[in-house]
Amino acid sequence: MDLSLKERDRISVLRQVKEGVLSAAAGAVRIGVTRRQFRRLRRKFEAEGDAAVVHGLRGRRSNRAWPRGFRERALEVAREPLYRDFGPTLLAEHLERSFALRVSPDTLRGWMMEAGLWKRQRRRAKHRSRRPRRAALGELEQWDSSVHAWLEDRAAGDQVLISIHDDATSRLMMARFVERDDGAENRRAIIGYLQRHGRPLAVYTDHAGHFGQWLAKKEERTDTIISRALGELGVEVILAGSPQAKGRVERTFGTAQDRLIKEMRVAGISTLDAANRFLADSWVPFWNERFVVAPQSALDAHRPLPPGIDLEALFAETETRKVARDFIIRFKNRYWQIPEREARGVRPGDEVVVERRLCGDIHFRIGQRYLAVESLGRARPPATPTKTQPAKPRKPGSKPPKPPPDHPWRKQIHGGARMAMARRDKRLAEQEAARNGRPADLPDAGLASGADGRGPRRKSDAGSV
Repeated sequence: MDLSLKERDRISVLRQVKEGVLSAAAGAVRIGVTRRQFRRLRRKFEAEGDAAVVHGLRGRRSNRAWPRGFRERALEVAREPLYRDFGPTLLAEHLERSFALRVSPDTLRGWMMEAGLWKRQRRRAKHRSRRPRRAALGELEQWDSSVHAWLEDRAAGDQVLISIHDDATSRLMMARFVERDDGAENRRAIIGYLQRHGRPLAVYTDHAGHFGQWLAKKEERTDTIISRALGELGVEVILAGSPQAKGRVERTFGTAQDRLIKEMRVAGISTLDAANRFLADSWVPFWNERFVVAPQSALDAHRPLPPGIDLEALFAETETRKVARDFIIRFKNRYWQIPEREARGVRPGDEVVVERRLCGDIHFRIGQRYLAVESLGRARPPATPTKTQPAKPRKPGSKPPKPPPDHPWRKQIHGGARMAMARRDKRLAEQEAARNGRPADLPDAGLASGADGRGPRRKSDAGSV
């Protein structure tokens, strides 16, 4: 009998327990089973010997095995000239349809490969080519962030470098160190870019939440503050499907993580403010002198900003609120009053757009008209609800408490309700008397004479009881 290493180890432990070298509990721990299972295994070992550690199904045909001749019949069909060029998936469909032989394509594929009727079809790697650069400066700007220990051990944690590179020239259009890679910091970055260079034709970004994400059906994209604002400026936002798609800006981060970190180390920079000054004074000029390539077209595709545009308002977070009857607007648990001079054209129930700008200011507008509102301070906090004591649970089988005849609750019951209660009390008293074997103490007299303290009742009521 061929025994595996695990089975030989079990036999050794069982023999040690049998000889008294090990206890049964220690033996169970040694072979990794429970004490109950070890006792069963020990009894079987004493009765059958070494064969007790061998699984009972060894050498037997599996209950889930294919019928005898099933595999041979399937391969016989696969060798027929009519089906010689059939793949496993198509052949499995024909086996079930024409021969009533149902087998999965994966199982059939394994059988055909063992018989030499099929070879593994390795999928060729999809051909990819580098996307050509845009022709002119400002046609496409690659915008990305890199979270890294840019200041090494001279500052706590990681810092974020936001960079915008031109696709046609590799020119570093904007670079800024920030603490967090969030929507507010990226809005500040694009506002600075627009004020300095104007409007590009398109920006190329990743799928970060502040840029926009495709919905489950991939038919439309979520509209974020940045995508909405750039859309109003006529700037297309393109979301890259992978980091390799915007590989140029990704590769620039590799260069920066080598050169920029070491240059800032030599300069002794340890704060974000100093790092941003170094970017503006040294790194950006160095990059644009060393790594910029000539574009195909000498034209600048940047467009000027619309006259009178307020970028702070365009990139502000917006929410809507309704005007109350007293011309009050409640926002973030604060009250804002619309004065009478500003209430022209405003009615209670109108929706007001609340702008929270990057500078921290809050502005209110209806349509394109801004309202000069007055702050009334914080709203009154809601009243603290009183805590009620939870009712004590009754013991199983106990009866609910019964109020006495002079209880105020009984005095508030009139008419038919009192009669129903009297009948219930009489029935309960009769049942209690029957159990105890004594006359029932009925409440008729008290009820008929007006036990509720209101004098005698009507004869019809007393008689009905």
